[in-house]
Amino acid sequence: MTLKKFNYLLISILICIFEIGLSGTVRGKEIVEMKHKSKHTIFLIHGIGGNKKHFGKMDKALKSVLNGKNEDVEYSIVNVEYDTGNDNKTPYDFAKDINTIIQKTTASGLFQKQDKISLIMHSQGGLVGSIWLFQSMQSTPGYATPKIITHVDSFITLATPFWGAKTAQWGSEIKSLAKRLGTDLPLPFGQKELEQMSFGSDMIYDFRQAMINPEFKPIIDYLKKNIRFLNIVGVADVLNPLGIFISGSKKYEDDGAVPLSSARFDFLYLKSLKDQYEQGDRVLLKENKSIEMSPYIVVNALHRSPVPDLKNFASIVQVTKDCINNKYCGHPSFKYIVDHLQGKKVRQRDEKLGDFKTFLIDINVQLPKNLKFKKEDVKIEFFKLDGGSLKDSNIEISHALELNSEGKRFSDDEPHHLRAYYMGSIKRFLPHRENAILLKISMEGLRSRFIEVKLKESYSTFIEVNLINKTI
Repeated sequence: MTLKKFNYLLISILICIFEIGLSGTVRGKEIVEMKHKSKHTIFLIHGIGGNKKHFGKMDKALKSVLNGKNEDVEYSIVNVEYDTGNDNKTPYDFAKDINTIIQKTTASGLFQKQDKISLIMHSQGGLVGSIWLFQSMQSTPGYATPKIITHVDSFITLATPFWGAKTAQWGSEIKSLAKRLGTDLPLPFGQKELEQMSFGSDMIYDFRQAMINPEFKPIIDYLKKNIRFLNIVGVADVLNPLGIFISGSKKYEDDGAVPLSSARFDFLYLKSLKDQYEQGDRVLLKENKSIEMSPYIVVNALHRSPVPDLKNFASIVQVTKDCINNKYCGHPSFKYIVDHLQGKKVRQRDEKLGDFKTFLIDINVQLPKNLKFKKEDVKIEFFKLDGGSLKDSNIEISHALELNSEGKRFSDDEPHHLRAYYMGSIKRFLPHRENAILLKISMEGLRSRFIEVKLKESYSTFIEVNLINKTI
């Protein structure tokens, strides 16, 4: 072999080695990238009487927008359906149903340590998801375990009636009436799920207790620290002419199904349970506390819409096709959802939606267990803090024209608990002044109590007190 041929052969071999090395480096880089690409599964959970169609094009829109922005994370969307409409099932049963689907997704071998899950829930879906989250943290049989909860990133609710809804109450009453008349109405809502979403239900009471009971503080602290919560709620400006009948104010502070104060998870509360107290015992304003758990965004949208593509009739949940590949589409909720999932700080953009007046008062009165009584026997009265009439004050409770502005019921689980709710409004904003009222609760044969109650626009206030016998 000549020297010239030898040099040619040597150069060829070196070039091959270089190309192989370069190719190996590229492939190695691809392998490393594939190995580190994490999964983020987003579960869409519909509301009462719903199905996956209630989200419109949200699954396609989220997948296209999120995967187009982040090459390090692979986003996938799972529509979760459960047996809504079944008269024998409660939201607790539905939470077990969705657990089965979530467990399959997070099964060992399919899910890695760095992988995440998020939940986007509409209406009752937020209650179902909340039950799943809390019960899983306690390792309750039928649910997941705290290990699964470590993968939860975002928990987004859309118009969830955490503290009750008039529409659920109306639906429950209609179904009960139809049953008494022997008529089977073809409604897509189950009796028990309607009852549990009505004001003062045992499920709602349990939700309140989970937040304020010291026993559950370690769980709540973990959730607040490790999961990114977001409440998105709707007000339907197009329905403002009906505001006085639904919200007791000039504005329609409701999305057509859920009032603002109920869709906000955060709330004010006062709990005073005493074995002994004097007649006319007074609980002071300083005893009022608050729960701060989730950011709160208001959008101009209906709960659901027959024509979601029309701007003035947009739905809080039904994402339209123009949002596919475009997070800046005209949908009222979509950009907030995308920004939150991407870890961005979400702020209220439409400041015009911030001037609210309404509130909800939710009361639980514990009475002696051996006492027989009717709802009407427990008297609940409202006054100004100085004991004067509310008539000329800044606070209005149970407007005469507002439908179902108040109500009472017994607890199914605790028959000696009387539940009551009242809708109200703060007439005008007064700077540097807290809004508060004096609440009197009394019953013949029992020692009455006075409670100073703090109120706040678009919030609910939960009051739990007991009454004792005069002879004790």
